[in-house]
Amino acid sequence: MLKQLILCSWILLTIISCNEKGKEKPCIPATLKKNIIGTWTGYLESMPTQKDEISFVENGTFSETEGILFGKRNEPVMVWKAEKDSLKISGKFNNNTSAVYVFSSLTNTCDSIVLDLQGIDKIFLKRKKD
Repeated sequence: MLKQLILCSWILLTIISCNEKGKEKPCIPATLKKNIIGTWTGYLESMPTQKDEISFVENGTFSETEGILFGKRNEPVMVWKAEKDSLKISGKFNNNTSAVYVFSSLTNTCDSIVLDLQGIDKIFLKRKKD
């Protein structure tokens, strides 16, 4: 009887532990300011096949390969700042003019951010996997 109880307990524990191993903890996204740090693949809703790689660095600088956020005619140093649920980017163009753009964050999940392009379009960011 004791052997059967121990055997049943062992089987039950094995089943429970196997079920727990397969479950991933749900991701709770950080604030936009912390979540956006890293490298993303971005595209416009109106042009989903044209991809851009965008990297946001903790020191407040960012780089992009195709100019989806700031264009291609700019100086190499561009900066970003997250304020509440908005992303503010600024930089200089090659002709010494400067610009500041503000994008409202429509969604902010662990691996995806959607930014509003002033009601004209949307920018979709998907976190790049290492």
